[in-house]
Amino acid sequence: MTLMGRPAIPAKIKELSGTVRKDRTKETIEYDLLLIAPKPEVWMDDNGKKYFKNICKLLISKKLLNVANVQLVILMAQEFSLYEEATRELKIGGKVFISDKGNYLQSPWVSIRNNAQKNYRDIAALFGLDPVSAMKVGGPARSDKDPFDEMQNKYNQ
Repeated sequence: MTLMGRPAIPAKIKELSGTVRKDRTKETIEYDLLLIAPKPEVWMDDNGKKYFKNICKLLISKKLLNVANVQLVILMAQEFSLYEEATRELKIGGKVFISDKGNYLQSPWVSIRNNAQKNYRDIAALFGLDPVSAMKVGGPARSDKDPFDEMQNKYNQ
C-alpha cells in the first residue's frame, strides 16, 4: 500500500523555516554515529566484505552510518556482490540458452541480476545515494572550502 499526498518535511527543516508546530512533529530516535567501520560478517563473500568496507567509509564521511543501520549496509554490499556475480555468469553463459526441446529459455541469472540491482537501489535510496533520495536525506555534506577559490588563490599569489 502506498501513501498518497506530499512527502513529510523533516522537523529540522521546519525549524529553520519557522513553520514548526509541536503538535504536528513526531519525535525521532537518535542513534550513535559510527566513526570507524565495523568488521564485516563472516558469512559474507570476499567481494561483499570489500564493498561493505567501501560503503562504510563513504557513509562515515557523510555522517550517515550509525549503529542501527549497519545491517542495511551489509545487505547492500552483499546485493552488489550478487549483482556482480550474476553479471559475470551472464557474460560467460549468455542470457539465453536452448533447452532439450529446442525452446529458447532465459538464463536464471538475468532474474537474479535484476533482483539484486533492485534490492541494491532500494537500500541505497535509504541512505540518499541517488540524486532523488539525496534531496530527501539532505544531500551530501559539502566542504567549506571551494576548490575553485583555492585554485584562484594559488595562481593569484
